[in-house]
Formats: sequence, C-alpha cells, structure tokens
Amino acid sequence: MRFENPAFNYDRQGQSYSHTRQTDPRIAAYVEQALGNAATVLNVGAGTGSYEPANRYIIAVEPSVTMRSQRQRVGKIPAVIGRADALPFDDRCFEAAMAVLTVHHWPDMHQGLQEVKRVTRGPVVVMTFDPDSLDKFWNARYFPQVIESERRRYPTISFSTRPSAAAATSSPSPFPWIVSTASRKPSTAGRKPSCKKRSANHSRPGVS
Repeated sequence: MRFENPAFNYDRQGQSYSHTRQTDPRIAAYVEQALGNAATVLNVGAGTGSYEPANRYIIAVEPSVTMRSQRQRVGKIPAVIGRADALPFDDRCFEAAMAVLTVHHWPDMHQGLQEVKRVTRGPVVVMTFDPDSLDKFWNARYFPQVIESERRRYPTISFSTRPSAAAATSSPSPFPWIVSTASRKPSTAGRKPSCKKRSANHSRPGVS
C-alpha cells in the first residue's frame, strides 16, 4: 500500500498542532499499557510527542521540521530527522515502538511497518482508525463523502498487523475513537538503550 504524496502536509499546515491537539489521558493510558514494561521506546511519526510516556527512554523520529520545532514548547525531547520507511537505527535496538495515528501518512506503509519491526525486539504498538468502522462516527450521516475519502487513506487492521505475523493482536479502544492496536510479544531484553544511529541527526527546535 503506497501513496505518492502524503495525505497531510504538516510543514505547511501543522504550525498550530501543539496548541490544537491535546493529549487525551485515556489514549495515553492505553498506549502505556500496550507498551508493557519496555524501558526504551521508539516513537515513529512522533509529531509533537502527545503520547510519549514520561517514564520511558524515548527516541522520537519525525520528518516534518514544523512538527519537530514545536516539541520544545510542550517539553519534549528533540526528534531525530527521519522517515518510517528508512529508520536510521540498527536491528532490534529498541525494546518497544509506537506509532500513534501516523501510519496513514506514510508514503510506503508496508516498508514503514517492516522497518519498525526490524528495529524493535519487543512490542510494536500501532494506533490507527479502522477504515471498516468509520461509519460509526457521528459525522458519517452528515458528511458521507468525507468518510469515503478518509476510508481510502487508512490501512486495514489486517494490513497493519501483517508484519508482526502470528504474534500480532488487535483490539478496539475503550473510548470514543475507532482505534486499534497491533503489537508483538514483549521481550526480556536489558533495560539500557543500545541503539546506534545510521547517519541521522537530532534536530534542534526550529532547525531542519
């Protein structure tokens, strides 16, 4: 599943993202639980870091300079400049990974999910909208054309869980979002981060 152009240009349209998109504590708790006891976590398509757990060692990856520059405003660590389909890290160097409402923006979703699996040795947590359940939104009755347009953007749950093979599970969220998670079994790996970057740079706020 590949798209030539991202669905949303965050560099042009995401300047106020950290002000208009706030962390929902119910979603944050759901992500925290799904990550298990992993201490080192990769956040792919991290944006402004809304759902990064405060009690974990986080490495964030974000391609948009506009989104990276807003992280300091909300007290988040600088993000590595990078894309999901070419992660600049060694194999199996994170205990867990997370991708929250971002997969549908990746130009090459399949390669991105494969890359996340490659660099992770424990749970991979993906939160996304289920395209088969978008009709349950309150606005489906009023804006059916919007729903149909959105439906084409989101990967199916089976597509999202495919890279994790037999160990993958999915479950609906317990709050009013049509969201599912996909993860692999947690590992018993050590607690210290041991990742090496492959020719990538940490960004400073406002610097691409």
